[in-house]
Amino acid sequence: MLGGSHRSESSQSSDATLYTAQIASPPPETETSDVPAAAATYAERSTAAAAEVKAQLRARLDALPFAAPSEEQAALQASYLEWADARVQERITAFGPGAGYRAVGDMKPEGTKATLPIVYECLRAFITGAMRNPIGLATAAAYVGAHAADEEQLSAATLALAGATAGTASYTGDTLLIPAMDRRARVANLPRFQAIDPKILVPDPPPVILEVTAGGKRFRRLGENSAPTLAELKAQTYDRRLGITQRQATLEDRSLDTLLLKPAIDGGFNGARRSGSARGLLTPAGQLGLSALASGGAGIVQKALLETGKAVARTGQMSVPDLLGGQQRLNLFVLALPDKTRRPAQWSDAVHFPPRYLLEIGKEALALARQGFTSANAVVTTARDLLARHMLSNVLVTFASVGAGHMIASPLRGWSNLPVAGELINSKAVVVQQAIQTLFSDMLWNALKAKNGANTSQAARLDNERAALAAEHQRTIERAFEALAEPVDQTIVRLSGPTLAEAERAMEEGVRAAPRPGPLGQTLRMALETLRTEIGRQSVSIATIDAVRTALREGWSQTLSGVPRDAATQALYGELQTLKRALHDSEELRQWQSGRA
Repeated sequence: MLGGSHRSESSQSSDATLYTAQIASPPPETETSDVPAAAATYAERSTAAAAEVKAQLRARLDALPFAAPSEEQAALQASYLEWADARVQERITAFGPGAGYRAVGDMKPEGTKATLPIVYECLRAFITGAMRNPIGLATAAAYVGAHAADEEQLSAATLALAGATAGTASYTGDTLLIPAMDRRARVANLPRFQAIDPKILVPDPPPVILEVTAGGKRFRRLGENSAPTLAELKAQTYDRRLGITQRQATLEDRSLDTLLLKPAIDGGFNGARRSGSARGLLTPAGQLGLSALASGGAGIVQKALLETGKAVARTGQMSVPDLLGGQQRLNLFVLALPDKTRRPAQWSDAVHFPPRYLLEIGKEALALARQGFTSANAVVTTARDLLARHMLSNVLVTFASVGAGHMIASPLRGWSNLPVAGELINSKAVVVQQAIQTLFSDMLWNALKAKNGANTSQAARLDNERAALAAEHQRTIERAFEALAEPVDQTIVRLSGPTLAEAERAMEEGVRAAPRPGPLGQTLRMALETLRTEIGRQSVSIATIDAVRTALREGWSQTLSGVPRDAATQALYGELQTLKRALHDSEELRQWQSGRA
């Protein structure tokens, strides 16, 4: 009713041919569909898409006759269209030009386009789940095996050791490994789901109300006669936005509705793994392997459910008022790209995962780890993060979860908090205890993580360090340009040979004119002229630098080449080497931070 670069390493040298003063930094994420090759093209497509939807809106509105034609109705329609045009622009900006948004009609869900992002989220969830509890359990099993005959008799020291090792593993995963994965995924231009602002899906009330009836269209001012007031429309808007926010929070695992989803799945899987009767299941290797599969598998199931929910129409869309007095279903999430000027990561890039992506993750994780020791403040922050946020928290979680497991399983043991004599390793009490213990461990750890927050200081320090390094490369390049200007000009003059006036003056004075340079000298002069032109443009090619240095070496090797080997040309050679190294390092850093163009 109401208008409410994926090229091979062999291409890297050619990539590193141009100097640019602009240092790449992680750009804001933007939506993706069919991403063009340049930002200007993307902007043009956005403009064209907005114009198309606005034209569609006007065509449909013009096709509806006025229920009561008048100049006032025409003026109100113009006011309404001005408001609607702004809403169209907002939605095209949010969804992207290729998302298929229309003024009327339902959007298509992301569907199969989201398979690669979903797989990536499942991989992250598996690693997160497989690193914390499993390592703590394996450590406890090893300790118990070395100090006690009964694996189920867990002392306070055993629990503390298990919690501490679990905390170390969670620190490694949450602070180093997962951030490294996300940073390299961003460089690979992997699209990831991003929630649409509810204010875009359900905008503020329009200045006038559009009513479409069998008799035609009618525009009414707010509060006029029986028309809703602004306060009433704002109340309706709030309720609709709240519903969208709650759905988005559920699919992002930030809602009470999903509080027990992952813990329950994890508890079920870990309880099931204790149903086996083989004693080898309680060895350190058995505990590590099976618990990693159980906890990691639980993470995969949970993420697959939530991420798939974002991509399908039933859960990933909601009905909202369209701009022509009806209803339409819009996507609650969009696949956002870190860099809209490059093509998104695709399944064809998966071939590079084992050799390249894993190596890059390792290098990035080590770079993040080094940032924890770059200063006294960094060391203090790292120690607090490791000892308090992770180790102490996991020790507390371990004691609480083990206690809860023993207590809840005690009715199955005749109200005994400890295993009874002769109890099987796969008894019902053992299975229930393991399930409850895992459920409480997951739930309490998630609560403590939400309370303590995340440590992003190492990532920020790494970004700052690389920004400073990029600025230093730029400064070196600019200094090299200044240092090269004069020797390049002088060498070009010396290799140009005597002018006609100089030759005539030499004849008059009875002296021999300087000989013109040979072919090698001419080659060097031409290369230097190219270099001078590129320096003037502040864009120097490494190929040009190599050509000048090669011509210098060849000219020096020939006595009669006309290429002098003196302090000036040797200084020129050295400055070119410095410039080449700075250009190469700058381009290498740019590619590492933002990917190959």
